[in-house]
This record gives sequence, C-alpha cells and structure tokens, in this order.
Amino acid sequence: MVVLLCGKPASSDIEWLRPLLRFSSDLETFLRLLVGTLALSGMYLWLCVCSRGLASVPLVGLLMEDHSIDENMTTFEALLRENALESRATEQTRETILQRYAVEQQMSGADQERLSQLKTRAQLLEERRDVLRDNLQRFALTGKLTYWKIPIGVVLMTLSLLIVVSMLSTSVDKMVHSSFARGFLLNAPEFPNPVDLLLVIASRVFPLDYVVFAVLFVYLFTISLVVLKRHGLQFLCFRLGRLQPRLTSAATMTILSLVLMQLAMVGLFALLTLAPQYATFGHQMFVDASGRVIPCTLEEAASAAAAAAKSGGLPDHCRMTQLARFYNALAVELPMFGAAFFVGQLLFATAFVPWVAHAYCMAKKLDDPLDPNRQRLLDDY
Repeated sequence: MVVLLCGKPASSDIEWLRPLLRFSSDLETFLRLLVGTLALSGMYLWLCVCSRGLASVPLVGLLMEDHSIDENMTTFEALLRENALESRATEQTRETILQRYAVEQQMSGADQERLSQLKTRAQLLEERRDVLRDNLQRFALTGKLTYWKIPIGVVLMTLSLLIVVSMLSTSVDKMVHSSFARGFLLNAPEFPNPVDLLLVIASRVFPLDYVVFAVLFVYLFTISLVVLKRHGLQFLCFRLGRLQPRLTSAATMTILSLVLMQLAMVGLFALLTLAPQYATFGHQMFVDASGRVIPCTLEEAASAAAAAAKSGGLPDHCRMTQLARFYNALAVELPMFGAAFFVGQLLFATAFVPWVAHAYCMAKKLDDPLDPNRQRLLDDY
C-alpha cells in the first residue's frame, strides 16, 4: 500500500540522484521497506528510552543529589534496629525455655520443637542482618563518592548536549534546505554540526574516529540500560518486566535483548542525522570548478557515479557508504519513510527539554520529612 501511495520517484527534484540510487525490482524495494519499517517501529523506544536517558542519567544522582539514597539508608538502619530487637527477643525466649529444666534431657517434646524453631529463626535473622549491612555499606559508599558525581555529571551532560544539538542542527537543516519530494535528503550539510565535525576530523587519523564513535555508542547503550533498569520494560502504561540483579526472569531478558537490538537498528540509521557528512562520505574531498577543495556532496557523487557508469568503471572520488546508499534509496523511493524518520529524529532532539524537566521534578526533594516506616499513613486511624 505504501509503495502504491508513494510510488517510485518521478519528480525532477531527485533526477540528479538517480546515478547513486540504482533503482531495481519491486522485490528490492520491498526488502528496503521491510528494514525501514523495523527501524521505524523502534522509534518509540528511541524517544522514550534513549532520549530520556540523555536527560535523566546525567541529572538524577549526579548533577542533582539522589535523595532516595538518604531514604534508603534510613530505611536500612531502621530495619537493622528491628532485626536486632527481634534477635534479642528470640535469644531471651530461648533462655527462658532452657531455665525451666535443670537437665536438657528432661525437656518436653513441645519445648524441643520450639527451641529448634528458635534456632532456625536466629540463623535467618543473622543472614538478614548481613544482607542489610551489605546494602547499608553500599549506600554509604555511594554517598562518599559525592565529590566525583558533579564532574562526571557535567561530562555526561556535555556529551548529551552535543548529541542533541547535532541532531537538532541536522533536522533544522533538512527542514530548511530539503523537502518531502526529496525524502528530506541534504545535498550537503549547511548548518554547523559539532559531532559531525569531530568525527570527520578524527577520521583523518585512523583509528581516532572509531574511538569517538565507540564512546558515543557505548554512552547511548549505557544510558538506555540505566533507564530500563530504573523504570523497567514498559509500553505506554503497561509494565512488561523489571530488571533486577540475579532476579530477572528469562522472559524479561528475551524482551530486553529485542529492545536493545531495536535500539541498535534505529541508532544505526540515526547516525545519518547525528553525523551526516561522516556517515555518507567520511573525510572525502573534491576540487570544484573554482579550484576549491571542499567536502563531497551528493550532487558531486552523482556526477562521479554517472561518469563512471559511462566508462564502465567505479567512481574515483566521492564514494558513498553503503548505509547512506541504502537509506537514500529508501527515502527517495518512499518519501513517506524519509518524512517519518525525519520527524522521529526531530522529536528525539526536541524531547530532551521535556525529559530534563521531568527528571528534575522527579529528583527534587520533597518537603515531607523522612518517614521510612510510613507512619503518616496511620495518622487518620
């Protein structure tokens, strides 16, 4: 249906791109559409997980104090006190039973059974005490790292802002210098893009661009995992699973794997928005008619491809990457896909501000005093 509605390109706006796109059978168009649909289906995760992570991970617990740590420490301290009181009561009950008999062999069967239960209970309380102490020490250690939180948060927030500004710059560039008929493709980036510029410069020194790209990929992957761990696997208001150390079910792990694969696919296509020049041509340059050496453009790549096709060889400059060739063909053959992906990336960039506001409100300390036992719930009774 999409193919019938959109059709293959017939507009003069994309005639110059034909040497690059190599339109072929409807089967290949269908396969492109299938991959594009899989990528678009992950746009919800891209907006609600990755975009949320860019805003919340540097803010909550790093730039802003995580007040839940204080509440958790207070709760564990109260639980330790309750555990100590119960252990003392168990020991007193045991001593009371033993004082009834001068010789243990004279003890009744009921008291022997009671002593056995008390012994088991004492062992459970000791194990519980050890677990509570371990958790309390973990939160105490987290509190000692306070001095490192703000510098780490500043670095992560700077990285998030670089990503968001780059995505927004390319999206606005497409809005101004492209159109639906062209699949929102850019001949060449016109607006400054910090991540794109950094990757293009780094690509001149192998493998520095791989290092920069790996940092970006690991960062996006990590913040996605942090968001999924904090909030669980959700679709709208429905919770599909929760991630807990050593307690995550096999079904939840399966869903998590699918979610991460979907995010990886969307992130791969998003690279063309995050760093369009790097993802399309790398650091390739060419000499224009006036003798200037400038970065490659789609028009120059199309001219080189057309000249190479006539001579039966390969282009000698401005060769596109396979990722850019695949996406450009799909966006031009099916402009609806190009428009949908453009809107998705624009929403990804603009959603950063609402997610920051949401994270700030959620991390803001409440005016109510700490009440680990929730005694205020009993005030009306």
